[in-house]
Amino acid sequence: MNIQVRLFALLIALTFFACSSEDDSNTPPPSNNTIEASIDEYPTSGDLVTTINSNLSGEVAFSITSQSISQAMGIDSNTGELRVLAWQVFDYETNPVITLTVNATNGTDTENKAVIISINDIDDIAAFLNNSRTAYDNAADGQWISITESEYNDLANYLAQVTKSGATDNHFSSTANIEQNSGNSLLANRNGDTMPEGSYIFAFKHYSWANNVSGSKVKLSQGDEFGTYESIGTSLPEHNAEYNHFVIKGNATATSTEAHLAIFANNSIGYKSISGTTYGWGDGGDTNMITNGNINAVFLYQGLSTTMKQWD
Repeated sequence: MNIQVRLFALLIALTFFACSSEDDSNTPPPSNNTIEASIDEYPTSGDLVTTINSNLSGEVAFSITSQSISQAMGIDSNTGELRVLAWQVFDYETNPVITLTVNATNGTDTENKAVIISINDIDDIAAFLNNSRTAYDNAADGQWISITESEYNDLANYLAQVTKSGATDNHFSSTANIEQNSGNSLLANRNGDTMPEGSYIFAFKHYSWANNVSGSKVKLSQGDEFGTYESIGTSLPEHNAEYNHFVIKGNATATSTEAHLAIFANNSIGYKSISGTTYGWGDGGDTNMITNGNINAVFLYQGLSTTMKQWD
Protein backbone atom coordinates (compact mmCIF):
# COMPACT_ATOMS: atom_id res chain seq x y z
CA MET A 1 0.00 0.00 0.00
CA ASN A 2 1.57 3.39 -0.98
CA ILE A 3 1.77 6.40 1.34
CA GLN A 4 -1.12 8.29 -0.31
CA VAL A 5 -3.54 5.35 0.16
CA ARG A 6 -2.48 4.91 3.78
CA LEU A 7 -3.05 8.60 4.53
CA PHE A 8 -6.48 8.49 2.86
CA ALA A 9 -7.53 5.42 4.90
CA LEU A 10 -6.35 7.13 8.11
CA LEU A 11 -8.37 10.25 7.26
CA ILE A 12 -11.53 8.19 6.67
CA ALA A 13 -11.05 6.33 9.97
CA LEU A 14 -10.53 9.57 11.95
CA THR A 15 -13.63 11.12 10.35
CA PHE A 16 -15.74 8.01 11.20
CA PHE A 17 -14.67 7.96 14.86
CA ALA A 18 -15.19 11.69 15.21
CA CYS A 19 -18.73 11.43 13.84
CA SER A 20 -19.46 8.43 16.04
CA SER A 21 -18.36 10.31 19.14
CA GLU A 22 -20.61 13.24 18.29
CA ASP A 23 -23.68 11.00 17.73
CA ASP A 24 -23.29 8.55 20.64
CA SER A 25 -25.60 10.46 22.96
CA ASN A 26 -28.58 10.21 20.57
CA THR A 27 -28.05 6.85 18.83
CA PRO A 28 -29.32 3.57 20.33
CA PRO A 29 -26.87 0.65 20.50
CA PRO A 30 -26.46 -1.25 17.23
CA SER A 31 -28.83 -4.20 16.68
CA ASN A 32 -29.44 -6.92 14.11
CA ASN A 33 -32.31 -5.67 11.96
CA THR A 34 -32.67 -8.89 9.95
CA ILE A 35 -33.99 -11.90 11.84
CA GLU A 36 -34.16 -15.39 10.37
CA ALA A 37 -36.00 -18.39 11.82
CA SER A 38 -37.62 -21.61 10.63
CA ILE A 39 -40.64 -23.75 11.50
CA ASP A 40 -42.07 -27.07 10.25
CA GLU A 41 -45.02 -27.14 7.88
CA TYR A 42 -48.52 -27.17 9.39
CA PRO A 43 -47.85 -25.97 12.94
CA THR A 44 -50.64 -25.33 15.44
CA SER A 45 -52.20 -21.90 15.81
CA GLY A 46 -50.45 -20.20 18.73
CA ASP A 47 -47.12 -21.97 18.26
CA LEU A 48 -44.08 -19.79 18.94
CA VAL A 49 -42.12 -18.97 15.77
CA THR A 50 -39.42 -16.73 17.26
CA THR A 51 -39.02 -13.85 19.70
CA ILE A 52 -38.15 -10.37 18.42
CA ASN A 53 -35.65 -8.51 20.61
CA SER A 54 -34.81 -4.82 20.63
CA ASN A 55 -31.83 -2.81 21.89
CA LEU A 56 -34.00 0.22 22.55
CA SER A 57 -34.01 1.38 26.15
CA GLY A 58 -37.08 1.52 28.35
CA GLU A 59 -40.46 -0.03 27.70
CA VAL A 60 -40.67 -1.27 24.10
CA ALA A 61 -43.83 -2.02 22.10
CA PHE A 62 -43.80 -4.37 19.10
CA SER A 63 -46.11 -4.42 16.10
CA ILE A 64 -46.23 -6.04 12.67
CA THR A 65 -46.34 -3.44 9.92
CA SER A 66 -46.42 -5.81 6.91
CA GLN A 67 -46.54 -9.53 6.06
CA SER A 68 -46.06 -11.35 2.76
CA ILE A 69 -49.15 -13.41 3.69
CA SER A 70 -51.86 -11.50 5.53
CA GLN A 71 -52.56 -12.68 9.08
CA ALA A 72 -50.01 -15.50 8.90
CA MET A 73 -48.54 -14.44 12.24
CA GLY A 74 -49.29 -12.24 15.21
CA ILE A 75 -46.99 -10.62 17.75
CA ASP A 76 -47.27 -9.93 21.48
CA SER A 77 -46.81 -6.19 21.73
CA ASN A 78 -45.08 -6.48 25.11
CA THR A 79 -42.82 -9.54 24.75
CA GLY A 80 -42.11 -9.57 21.00
CA GLU A 81 -43.16 -13.21 20.76
CA LEU A 82 -44.09 -13.99 17.14
CA ARG A 83 -46.74 -16.73 16.95
CA VAL A 84 -48.67 -18.66 14.32
CA LEU A 85 -52.13 -17.42 13.38
CA ALA A 86 -53.16 -18.95 10.02
CA TRP A 87 -51.47 -22.35 10.33
CA GLN A 88 -52.78 -23.50 6.91
CA VAL A 89 -50.48 -21.09 5.03
CA PHE A 90 -47.36 -22.67 6.58
CA ASP A 91 -47.06 -25.00 3.59
CA TYR A 92 -43.62 -25.53 2.08
CA GLU A 93 -44.93 -26.40 -1.39
CA THR A 94 -46.89 -23.17 -1.77
CA ASN A 95 -45.16 -20.78 0.68
CA PRO A 96 -41.56 -21.90 1.36
CA VAL A 97 -40.74 -18.51 2.92
CA ILE A 98 -42.91 -16.00 4.77
CA THR A 99 -41.52 -12.51 5.38
CA LEU A 100 -42.70 -9.67 7.57
CA THR A 101 -41.61 -6.36 9.03
CA VAL A 102 -41.79 -5.71 12.77
CA ASN A 103 -41.66 -2.25 14.30
CA ALA A 104 -40.22 -1.75 17.78
CA THR A 105 -40.58 1.59 19.56
CA ASN A 106 -40.03 3.03 23.02
CA GLY A 107 -42.03 6.12 22.18
CA THR A 108 -38.96 8.11 21.18
CA ASP A 109 -36.81 5.85 19.05
CA THR A 110 -37.87 3.11 16.65
CA GLU A 111 -36.39 0.04 15.01
CA ASN A 112 -37.69 -1.86 12.01
CA LYS A 113 -36.91 -5.57 11.88
CA ALA A 114 -36.98 -7.58 8.66
CA VAL A 115 -38.09 -11.11 9.61
CA ILE A 116 -37.59 -14.09 7.31
CA ILE A 117 -39.33 -17.33 8.28
CA SER A 118 -38.31 -20.45 6.32
CA ILE A 119 -40.83 -23.32 6.22
CA ASN A 120 -39.30 -26.76 6.73
CA ASP A 121 -40.42 -29.41 4.22
CA ILE A 122 -42.01 -32.45 5.88
CA ASP A 123 -44.32 -35.28 4.75
CA ASP A 124 -47.67 -33.49 4.42
CA ILE A 125 -49.71 -36.69 4.70
CA ALA A 126 -47.99 -37.62 7.95
CA ALA A 127 -48.69 -34.13 9.31
CA PHE A 128 -52.45 -34.79 9.22
CA LEU A 129 -52.39 -38.31 10.66
CA ASN A 130 -52.92 -38.69 14.38
CA ASN A 131 -54.37 -42.13 15.18
CA SER A 132 -52.82 -43.62 12.03
CA ARG A 133 -49.39 -41.96 12.12
CA THR A 134 -47.46 -44.96 13.45
CA ALA A 135 -48.93 -47.33 10.88
CA TYR A 136 -48.11 -44.84 8.12
CA ASP A 137 -44.53 -44.34 9.31
CA ASN A 138 -44.00 -48.11 9.43
CA ALA A 139 -45.59 -48.83 6.03
CA ALA A 140 -43.58 -49.65 2.91
CA ASP A 141 -43.86 -47.53 -0.20
CA GLY A 142 -46.92 -48.55 -2.22
CA GLN A 143 -48.75 -49.95 0.82
CA TRP A 144 -52.29 -48.83 1.63
CA ILE A 145 -53.12 -48.36 5.31
CA SER A 146 -56.41 -47.66 7.08
CA ILE A 147 -57.02 -44.16 8.43
CA THR A 148 -59.91 -42.41 10.15
CA GLU A 149 -62.66 -40.42 8.46
CA SER A 150 -61.46 -37.19 10.05
CA GLU A 151 -57.92 -37.79 8.80
CA TYR A 152 -59.24 -38.40 5.27
CA ASN A 153 -61.27 -35.18 5.44
CA ASP A 154 -58.27 -33.18 6.68
CA LEU A 155 -56.18 -34.44 3.77
CA ALA A 156 -58.97 -33.54 1.35
CA ASN A 157 -59.36 -30.06 2.80
CA TYR A 158 -55.77 -28.97 3.47
CA LEU A 159 -53.36 -30.56 1.02
CA ALA A 160 -52.67 -28.38 -2.00
CA GLN A 161 -54.28 -28.88 -5.42
CA VAL A 162 -56.51 -31.81 -4.40
CA THR A 163 -58.95 -33.39 -6.87
CA LYS A 164 -61.72 -35.82 -5.91
CA SER A 165 -62.60 -38.52 -8.42
CA GLY A 166 -64.93 -41.51 -8.56
CA ALA A 167 -68.04 -40.43 -6.64
CA THR A 168 -68.54 -36.77 -5.71
CA ASP A 169 -69.33 -35.39 -2.26
CA ASN A 170 -72.87 -34.73 -3.50
CA HIS A 171 -73.24 -38.40 -4.40
CA PHE A 172 -72.15 -39.42 -0.91
CA SER A 173 -74.49 -36.92 0.77
CA SER A 174 -77.48 -37.77 -1.44
CA THR A 175 -80.60 -38.76 0.48
CA ALA A 176 -80.91 -41.91 -1.65
CA ASN A 177 -80.63 -45.14 0.31
CA ILE A 178 -77.40 -47.14 0.20
CA GLU A 179 -78.03 -50.40 -1.63
CA GLN A 180 -75.99 -53.58 -1.99
CA ASN A 181 -74.04 -54.78 -5.02
CA SER A 182 -72.54 -58.26 -4.82
CA GLY A 183 -69.10 -57.04 -5.89
CA ASN A 184 -66.37 -59.48 -6.99
CA SER A 185 -65.97 -57.27 -10.04
CA LEU A 186 -64.18 -54.25 -11.47
CA LEU A 187 -66.57 -51.31 -10.92
CA ALA A 188 -66.28 -47.79 -12.34
CA ASN A 189 -68.38 -44.63 -12.11
CA ARG A 190 -68.45 -42.88 -15.49
CA ASN A 191 -69.64 -39.38 -14.65
CA GLY A 192 -66.66 -37.30 -15.76
CA ASP A 193 -65.05 -36.98 -12.31
CA THR A 194 -61.52 -37.86 -13.36
CA MET A 195 -57.95 -37.16 -12.28
CA PRO A 196 -56.04 -34.45 -14.19
CA GLU A 197 -52.85 -35.28 -16.05
CA GLY A 198 -49.87 -35.34 -13.70
CA SER A 199 -51.87 -36.50 -10.67
CA TYR A 200 -50.65 -38.58 -7.73
CA ILE A 201 -53.38 -40.58 -5.98
CA PHE A 202 -52.81 -40.62 -2.24
CA ALA A 203 -56.09 -41.46 -0.48
CA PHE A 204 -59.22 -43.53 -1.08
CA LYS A 205 -62.55 -44.32 0.58
CA HIS A 206 -65.46 -46.63 -0.15
CA TYR A 207 -68.56 -48.16 1.40
CA SER A 208 -68.27 -51.88 2.12
CA TRP A 209 -71.35 -54.02 2.60
CA ALA A 210 -69.44 -56.93 4.13
CA ASN A 211 -67.11 -57.64 7.05
CA ASN A 212 -63.59 -59.07 6.93
CA VAL A 213 -63.08 -58.01 3.31
CA SER A 214 -59.59 -58.49 1.90
CA GLY A 215 -58.18 -58.39 -1.61
CA SER A 216 -60.03 -55.28 -2.83
CA LYS A 217 -57.91 -52.98 -5.00
CA VAL A 218 -57.73 -49.38 -6.18
CA LYS A 219 -57.60 -49.38 -9.98
CA LEU A 220 -56.61 -46.66 -12.46
CA SER A 221 -56.91 -46.36 -16.24
CA GLN A 222 -55.01 -43.61 -18.03
CA GLY A 223 -56.75 -42.10 -21.03
CA ASP A 224 -59.50 -44.67 -21.71
CA GLU A 225 -62.42 -44.99 -19.30
CA PHE A 226 -62.94 -48.61 -20.38
CA GLY A 227 -59.38 -49.72 -19.56
CA THR A 228 -56.75 -50.96 -19.27
CA TYR A 229 -57.16 -50.63 -15.46
CA GLU A 230 -54.04 -51.22 -13.37
CA SER A 231 -53.82 -51.78 -9.62
CA ILE A 232 -52.36 -48.91 -7.61
CA GLY A 233 -50.23 -50.14 -4.72
CA THR A 234 -51.06 -53.16 -2.62
CA SER A 235 -54.52 -54.55 -1.99
CA LEU A 236 -56.53 -52.54 0.52
CA PRO A 237 -56.15 -53.70 4.15
CA GLU A 238 -58.81 -56.02 5.54
CA HIS A 239 -61.86 -53.96 6.48
CA ASN A 240 -65.47 -54.25 7.61
CA ALA A 241 -68.89 -52.96 6.61
CA GLU A 242 -69.65 -49.20 6.42
CA TYR A 243 -67.31 -46.48 5.16
CA ASN A 244 -63.58 -47.23 5.11
CA HIS A 245 -60.74 -44.76 4.52
CA PHE A 246 -57.16 -45.34 3.38
CA VAL A 247 -53.89 -43.63 2.37
CA ILE A 248 -51.06 -45.00 0.27
CA LYS A 249 -47.46 -44.54 1.41
CA GLY A 250 -44.97 -42.93 -0.96
CA ASN A 251 -46.75 -42.86 -4.31
CA ALA A 252 -44.12 -41.39 -6.65
CA THR A 253 -45.80 -42.05 -10.01
CA ALA A 254 -47.91 -39.33 -11.59
CA THR A 255 -50.52 -40.02 -14.27
CA SER A 256 -49.29 -39.31 -17.79
CA THR A 257 -52.75 -38.21 -18.96
CA GLU A 258 -56.29 -37.78 -17.60
CA ALA A 259 -57.07 -40.87 -15.53
CA HIS A 260 -60.18 -42.81 -14.53
CA LEU A 261 -60.60 -44.32 -11.07
CA ALA A 262 -62.25 -47.68 -10.33
CA ILE A 263 -62.35 -50.32 -7.62
CA PHE A 264 -62.06 -54.06 -7.70
CA ALA A 265 -64.51 -54.87 -4.90
CA ASN A 266 -63.73 -58.37 -3.68
CA ASN A 267 -67.04 -58.54 -1.83
CA SER A 268 -70.31 -56.62 -1.53
CA ILE A 269 -70.11 -52.84 -2.00
CA GLY A 270 -72.62 -50.04 -1.48
CA TYR A 271 -74.13 -47.87 -4.18
CA LYS A 272 -76.89 -45.25 -4.49
CA SER A 273 -79.56 -45.03 -7.16
CA ILE A 274 -79.16 -41.50 -8.52
CA SER A 275 -80.91 -40.40 -11.70
CA GLY A 276 -78.75 -39.38 -14.64
CA THR A 277 -75.56 -41.12 -13.50
CA THR A 278 -73.58 -43.75 -15.42
CA TYR A 279 -71.45 -46.69 -14.35
CA GLY A 280 -69.67 -49.73 -15.78
CA TRP A 281 -68.29 -53.10 -14.70
CA GLY A 282 -66.03 -55.89 -15.89
CA ASP A 283 -66.98 -59.50 -16.52
CA GLY A 284 -66.41 -60.85 -13.03
CA GLY A 285 -63.33 -61.05 -10.86
CA ASP A 286 -60.23 -58.88 -10.90
CA THR A 287 -60.31 -57.86 -14.56
CA ASN A 288 -58.73 -54.83 -16.21
CA MET A 289 -61.44 -53.80 -18.69
CA ILE A 290 -64.93 -52.27 -18.38
CA THR A 291 -67.14 -54.38 -20.66
CA ASN A 292 -70.66 -53.52 -19.48
CA GLY A 293 -72.54 -50.38 -18.55
CA ASN A 294 -75.76 -49.04 -17.11
CA ILE A 295 -77.31 -45.84 -15.75
CA ASN A 296 -78.85 -44.31 -12.62
CA ALA A 297 -76.45 -45.67 -9.99
CA VAL A 298 -73.22 -44.50 -8.35
CA PHE A 299 -70.80 -46.83 -6.56
CA LEU A 300 -69.67 -45.32 -3.29
CA TYR A 301 -65.93 -44.94 -3.73
CA GLN A 302 -63.74 -41.85 -4.03
CA GLY A 303 -60.06 -41.08 -4.53
CA LEU A 304 -57.99 -38.05 -3.55
CA SER A 305 -55.19 -36.97 -5.85
CA THR A 306 -52.97 -33.95 -6.31
CA THR A 307 -50.72 -32.63 -9.05
CA MET A 308 -48.20 -31.54 -6.41
CA LYS A 309 -46.30 -34.34 -4.64
CA GLN A 310 -46.22 -33.36 -0.96
CA TRP A 311 -44.71 -36.40 0.77
CA ASP A 312 -41.45 -38.34 0.95
